[in-house]
Amino acid sequence: MPVNRSTLPLGISVDAIVDQALDLIASGGLAELTLRPLATSLGVSVPVISTRMGSKEQLVEGVTQAAHARDLVFFGKWGALANDVGAGDSASRAAIAELALREWVTRERRQAILLIELVHDRALRPDRLPVLEDWLDDAGRFWAELIFGDAALAELALGYVLDEAGFSLGAGEDPKYALLRSLCLQRFASGIFPGADADKGAVIASLISQLDAAVTPAAEEEDAKRQRITGSAADLIVSQGIESVTHRSVALAAGVPASTVVYHFGARPALVVAGLHAVIARFHSRRSDIRIDHNGTPPNDTSIQDLVKATSMIALASAREPSLLPYAIDMRRRRGENWRASDMAPMGIGIGAGFDRAAGQVLSIAAFGMGMIGMARKTADHAHFARALAALETWRTRSTG
Repeated sequence: MPVNRSTLPLGISVDAIVDQALDLIASGGLAELTLRPLATSLGVSVPVISTRMGSKEQLVEGVTQAAHARDLVFFGKWGALANDVGAGDSASRAAIAELALREWVTRERRQAILLIELVHDRALRPDRLPVLEDWLDDAGRFWAELIFGDAALAELALGYVLDEAGFSLGAGEDPKYALLRSLCLQRFASGIFPGADADKGAVIASLISQLDAAVTPAAEEEDAKRQRITGSAADLIVSQGIESVTHRSVALAAGVPASTVVYHFGARPALVVAGLHAVIARFHSRRSDIRIDHNGTPPNDTSIQDLVKATSMIALASAREPSLLPYAIDMRRRRGENWRASDMAPMGIGIGAGFDRAAGQVLSIAAFGMGMIGMARKTADHAHFARALAALETWRTRSTG
């Protein structure tokens, strides 16, 4: 929907509407973007908003287009810098990409949050959103060219950046996390597998150990009632999003009184964490049966999709709820713990290149991000991963050959 830039009644411009909408989304999520709260926060009536922006769906599309346009300016600035300095080697590309990513999750924070929110939202819906996909296309090309100098790696680069950005929004001020992010991005830009910078693998492994968060390890619930409650919380997270998890909604799904949920789990963040642990437990109960398939792509397993959704969503939620941050950091340090060296050959990548914990981390970040994007785009998992991994191996072979 074209955004009308004309002046609105009471001196309210469309840019002001977009800015306020982005503020609402950044503070409370996409669900907060409704006409009445938006109008109230701007001090105007609902008809003033709907006259220019239309229905709730048209409002979302208009705000998405406006944020996309702002991101294009951001992309242009950093792309021009990379071209001007002639960043041809992986170290230079990684350095520029790190600075760009840092700015995107700080100064351009509202756009980053909206893009991630939209991906999460569409992953839970059956329909696609064309204006989101246009934005994803442009973002993928930008990050691929910045990180690899090759737009063919757009899906891989975008998956990596979106997953990492989700954690950066909440954990970006943690120096250990910031260093881990920087070193992992350097490894990503050099082709994921250990090469001339193999020594960085030991530093990354050390940082992963130091980020061991002070959180209680997930344990299997033995009490039947608690199992039912945590299972219901898990189901809500992966089907409706973290915002849907409340004492009332979980109680209704579990068939128990809301007071029982409060008694067992206390405040809402603890309930969310319990649901996250239930999702993780389901994945681990399936882990021994999950293998890279004969086409060289991760299997299309519901437990994997649920794990991707839950951990990605808690990363973003931690930017708004500080009590969730330790759990988000724990999820970030555990990226890659389920990748094995034996998984590389079936995927057709990294043959003869070696495999270390850093490679597992980097590959996992990209895979989780691609998983979320694939669900949002309604793209077949196998085709989505196969194309991205084939492009990586072509680029890696050419660059190291």
